[in-house]
Amino acid sequence: MNRLRTIYYLTVLSLFTVVIFSVFAAVWLLTVLFDRDRVVCHHVSRFWSMMIYRLSPWWKVEVTGLENVIYGRSYVVVSNHQAMLDIPLLYVLPFNFKWVSKREVYKIPVFGWVLWMHGDVAIERGASAAAKAMMTKCEAYLRCGVSVIMFPEGTRTKTGQVNAFKEGAMRLAQESGVDILPVVIDGTYDAFDRSGIAAPHTFRVRILPAIGANEVSCTSTRELRDTLNTLMCDTHKEIAPRHYRKKDQSVGE
Repeated sequence: MNRLRTIYYLTVLSLFTVVIFSVFAAVWLLTVLFDRDRVVCHHVSRFWSMMIYRLSPWWKVEVTGLENVIYGRSYVVVSNHQAMLDIPLLYVLPFNFKWVSKREVYKIPVFGWVLWMHGDVAIERGASAAAKAMMTKCEAYLRCGVSVIMFPEGTRTKTGQVNAFKEGAMRLAQESGVDILPVVIDGTYDAFDRSGIAAPHTFRVRILPAIGANEVSCTSTRELRDTLNTLMCDTHKEIAPRHYRKKDQSVGE
């Protein structure tokens, strides 16, 4: 049964992707000259992303904390990173934003093309000049009211747990003078297993209260990094304790 569910979902998703990518490309061509922040493309991406979850009748998305979003304000959004499905899941956020992604991600067919057309921000590992260019581009977006999303872990988790954070997102918020919006997600890590699609399955997105620009500017980068890491790790442990049971048992022993 699960194998049939997996075949059904992947087939429908593939067909839908072909159709919606054609629509996205057409919209991009029609708007690229006057829609500098790719607002229209973002709406198409949001529809595309939400459909990835709705195409499966066995999946459910739960979002809490929308009251913590102040509309019209730009944020540096920080989220834990579990899987590629994190990307479409975070389109539940109700504002225009740009991704900061590794340069190699742009080489992925369809997905990488969409990132490029969407005007997202690429960064190369270990290249200081590229990191500076990334910061400059992100700051320009933030000044225009467009938020930026970063995964401070730097890479996807291998255990389902929240890993240690790097400082790039915190430094960007400090230099740009904007709030940090922490977002904790769960469900993408184990959406698929050895038997195929997880069914039934629930994806959770919890938007935490923002850390204000004043507090961000008055706190050291390292302290801000550690505070956010602890906050988001504790929150994830609360909503997804299954990922931490083995760790807690080993500590107890």
